[in-house]
Amino acid sequence: MKAVKDPKVKLTLSIKKSAVENAREYADKHHISVSSMVEEYLGSFQETEPDGQRKADIINSLFGILKDSPMRNMTDREIKDMMMKDKYGI
Repeated sequence: MKAVKDPKVKLTLSIKKSAVENAREYADKHHISVSSMVEEYLGSFQETEPDGQRKADIINSLFGILKDSPMRNMTDREIKDMMMKDKYGI
């Protein structure tokens, strides 16, 4: 039996320029396309885990998980510096 290929459709979005630039940089670094990143993200709303829980539900349940963390007041740069110090003893 042949597998039925899901046809591709064109989607037009309005997104902040900075978000698009960041997505393109990320995609280049990881050798993937922005389209495949969006497709994977949108597909996550349909996929389920073996227990029947949707992946999107799992992801959404993680939002705010670190709000009481000691790192909540740190900048990304400070967290990165702290991790480098821990990893390399700098």
